[in-house]
Amino acid sequence: MTEVLTRAHTSPQPLLANSSTTPIGIKLEGSNYALWSQVVEMYISGKGKLGYINGDSPQRPETNPSFRKWRTENAIIKDKGWLINLMDPSLIVNFIRFPTAKQVWDFAATTYFDGTDTSQVYDLRRHVTRMKQAGGSIEKYFNDLQGLW
Repeated sequence: MTEVLTRAHTSPQPLLANSSTTPIGIKLEGSNYALWSQVVEMYISGKGKLGYINGDSPQRPETNPSFRKWRTENAIIKDKGWLINLMDPSLIVNFIRFPTAKQVWDFAATTYFDGTDTSQVYDLRRHVTRMKQAGGSIEKYFNDLQGLW
């Protein structure tokens, strides 16, 4: 496992180069969420794309010139081996319906976090305090907030 993580951080790769495979040897099975989330977060952070799961790179409006790039990168993080493909096949059906990597990440935390990891408690509280309605409907804001709890 250490060798896998070392290779992930010492061999920087462009986002789209060979993005369908990842050198992570762990899949989310439910009971291993604490380890899985830390390994995946380190990997995504090492790729410079942590904003896609922590909310710092939110979905762009379709009219924004950077929307296509955002959509492509979000799909890679979500589906192409960074989140969905690092889950046990029996769990994928629960996550594939979410349109963004952040929603997948947040739902995994909501589903499998058991409250014992204080760093995850801090992270969830940070997400809640940073949420903004940002001109969206109150229903969307409420649903986003509920998704964190």
